[in-house]
Amino acid sequence: MTLTDVREKWNRRWKEEDVPEDAGRIEPNPLVVRLLPLLRGRTMLDAACGMGRGLAALVDRYEIIYAVDLSDAAVGIASRIWKKHSNIRWVKADVKNLAWPRNGLDLVCAFGFTDWDFFKMIPGIISPGGMFLYQGFSKRQLEVRENLDPDWTSSQEEMEALFSGWEYLVSEESVEPPYRVSFAARKPVTPENKEEAHAL
Repeated sequence: MTLTDVREKWNRRWKEEDVPEDAGRIEPNPLVVRLLPLLRGRTMLDAACGMGRGLAALVDRYEIIYAVDLSDAAVGIASRIWKKHSNIRWVKADVKNLAWPRNGLDLVCAFGFTDWDFFKMIPGIISPGGMFLYQGFSKRQLEVRENLDPDWTSSQEEMEALFSGWEYLVSEESVEPPYRVSFAARKPVTPENKEEAHAL
């Protein structure tokens, strides 16, 4: 499937979606709610943001929020829903094709979005002490959804291997379908990188 095909697929979905008229009716992602006391900083990225469930509980906790989605429809709808929040920067793009600064983000969220090329970039773009939050289909979901692309799945072991040396705050898989991996990790602050850590 080409990038254009993917964009058109999601544009169709969001145009058909029954979306709320205001931000107050957007339900925050449960992993964000679970870790909310730990989440505060300067900059965050909500990758494949959709309607903004990743940022819903965080708009007052981060100075600048980059909300990126490939779908023109999603960004258009979400930017209207969240129009009162001037700290959100809406971007229509493939998130892995954007030039993110080294150690420049305090939080990256990827919910319902699995892209291993992008995930491999994350250790370099999160600031020391910053966090990565993820929820996506586990490989076990392939057993109940035959048309699911295996590239859109993950496992706890793969996530932990990619973020080896980080502090794992959450690493688990749901026991009933739809099978999903929930993962949250914090980048360590070391003597070598502590000057690049953002003061919160």
